[in-house]
Amino acid sequence: MSIIELDGVDSLGAGAIGEPGQRVFYIQADKRGSRLTVLVEKEQVALLAQEAVAFLDRIAEDHPEPPGESTALHPSAAQVTEPAVPLFRARMIGLGFEPDRGLVLLELREHAQDEDDETEVLGADDDDGYIARIFATRAQVRAMAARGTDAVAGGRPACPLCEFPMDPAGHICPRWN
Repeated sequence: MSIIELDGVDSLGAGAIGEPGQRVFYIQADKRGSRLTVLVEKEQVALLAQEAVAFLDRIAEDHPEPPGESTALHPSAAQVTEPAVPLFRARMIGLGFEPDRGLVLLELREHAQDEDDETEVLGADDDDGYIARIFATRAQVRAMAARGTDAVAGGRPACPLCEFPMDPAGHICPRWN
């Protein structure tokens, strides 16, 4: 495994690049001029955004957010920017918290693990694959979640009859047969 650790990132974003129907979703972190871009699925961004907010709300009960830590970062701070050249595709995403430093851990894995025996699945060798560990403030994670939610919602509108996405050029609805 190749482990990439970005401890204390300057920015953290989740979003999409491209036109609705042709978009590609990414998670991106910057630290001192270095950028890590990871390819993800739209559903992963939606779930990460939802779970990140719930996770932060849960840990805030035992570890309140510092008063000086802004929960309203500028939206551009969590924006995915080009060039977006992904290092790998994330198959597994996890969240953690370091209470001593007050930082959230976002872990992105190229290969999923079997939870029972901690071995890699999908036929991966021990030397294959990446694990990215990104340490960010709670404000950065909240901004990333908000931006990710906006990106997911910014897709093609759903057909009111079949709920499939409608293309700008038209939509052939299976319910109109």
